[in-house]
Amino acid sequence: MAKTEGARAAGADHHPEIDWRAAERSPEFRELVKRKRAFVVPATIFFLAWYFGFVILAGYAPDFMGREFLTDGLTVGYVLALSQFVMTWVLGAWYMRKADREFDPLAARAAEVALRAGREAEGRSR
Repeated sequence: MAKTEGARAAGADHHPEIDWRAAERSPEFRELVKRKRAFVVPATIFFLAWYFGFVILAGYAPDFMGREFLTDGLTVGYVLALSQFVMTWVLGAWYMRKADREFDPLAARAAEVALRAGREAEGRSR
């Protein structure tokens, strides 16, 4: 048992130089969490509404879903089904763009604050 705990403590994810509690309390980390949540929660709600709206329409409005759309053989149901794939790619690309421009710089600042706090705590303990 001690060998497992020691191996886990010495693993790649173990960073004794970081004060994780100070990192969590830092304004930079809180800003990162706030901004990510402000994007992820509405995007998730929108996507789930889009998806379940499609499922509900497919189950309860077959006449509407079977209507021709633009050309023979292309129905509203097919268009909405294909839009699920488009929506997934659009939301993924939008998230990646936000991550590159907003989230990653905030994460870098939060990590620097965490490392600095860890070094200060280590210096006080010596």
